[in-house]
Amino acid sequence: MSNSVSDVAVMDQFAVSRQASDMVGAKTPLAHVGLPARAKKSSVSGIVDSKSAAGKAVSTVMLEEARLTGILTLRATTSRDELSNALQSVVELQLPERLQSQTSAKGHCIRWMSPDEWLLTCPIEEVFSIEQKLRAAVNGYMAIVNVSGGYCRLTLSGVDSVNVLGKSTSYNINPENFPPGKVVNTVMAKAQATLMMLDEERYEILVRRSFADYLWLWLQRAGKEYGLQAVSATT
Repeated sequence: MSNSVSDVAVMDQFAVSRQASDMVGAKTPLAHVGLPARAKKSSVSGIVDSKSAAGKAVSTVMLEEARLTGILTLRATTSRDELSNALQSVVELQLPERLQSQTSAKGHCIRWMSPDEWLLTCPIEEVFSIEQKLRAAVNGYMAIVNVSGGYCRLTLSGVDSVNVLGKSTSYNINPENFPPGKVVNTVMAKAQATLMMLDEERYEILVRRSFADYLWLWLQRAGKEYGLQAVSATT
């Protein structure tokens, strides 16, 4: 435990360093699976083109575990405007409205979770600095909790990603109802998850660490008929 602004205790879950690779013991929830690393700039369309040229079975879905990510849960009621202004000052984002999200060019993303709760993701190297700056900028009642070790962040992409999701959730994921930037808390198979559409044919799935293996295996089975490729992010 260490004291931060206003004597608020902050859990030092990971060592703070300039490079995430330097963090001893800090691993993603699916590190034990031994996933192959995603090649730079690879995509489902690239896989399709290369396999088609080689006469191999075509894959139309990619399932990727993101690199270790900093995650903060933010909660506020009467101090909502103050927290939103602090967020704008620290990461150039504001608290989004119902079922919405905001993303910055620097890799920060804030998602609406409930009327008084939001989820902020950022590079793991910045999470403690951002937490401390937000605490210093808000004088009212609010809560900031570092939950970086508690979630698994997945990306599902490809022309058949919508079909894999269709097998996994009852939520209406048609583009008319689920446009880019929209965020919903729903059930995938038997696990609670936060689902966001990133852009065309690409979705983000946030699931609690304890359900990571279960949902990972479920999505691989759901995507088997589409030749799903499972990889790990390298950057």
